[in-house]
Amino acid sequence: MGIFLAIMIAGVIVMVGGSLFGHDHDAGVDHDHDHGHEAGSGNEATVSVFSTKVLGTFVMGFGAGGAIAQHYWDNLFRSSLAGILVGAFMAAIMYVSMKLLYSQQSTSLVDTGSLIGSQAVVITDIDANSIGQVTIRTGVEAPTYLARATAGKHFAKGTTVVVVQTSGAQVIVDEVQS
Repeated sequence: MGIFLAIMIAGVIVMVGGSLFGHDHDAGVDHDHDHGHEAGSGNEATVSVFSTKVLGTFVMGFGAGGAIAQHYWDNLFRSSLAGILVGAFMAAIMYVSMKLLYSQQSTSLVDTGSLIGSQAVVITDIDANSIGQVTIRTGVEAPTYLARATAGKHFAKGTTVVVVQTSGAQVIVDEVQS
């Protein structure tokens, strides 16, 4: 039974360590995220069955299930089988829980390239050499963006303009052509 308890403790250490010390790579992908992408989802994180949390939970469940079975049956084969079943069940619960949590995350990435050609309303004056603000109605939302005018033009508050270019999170606007 001692070996199963040691395995359980190792699983707890791996699971807690993966939770506390997981970090982002340069590519913006956590240890617990698959490097693949779902169709149409952009750059969203997905959960892998090989994440440290899922594997640590399996090892912890294997050790706990095996220790309990060893106590009652005193048979190594049956205890190992019980440990595998308990570990798989606990890992499945962890995987589904993590998948649910990750699916609830939102992204802070702004894709301004899709705004080109959209009409916007100036909410803060845009002078020839300064930055103003515009709001662009995209469906039910109306986000605000920093904006510059093209070729030294001036746009007063309330003017309708069109996005002709983007530069990072800023948009470049021009007058609407009739």
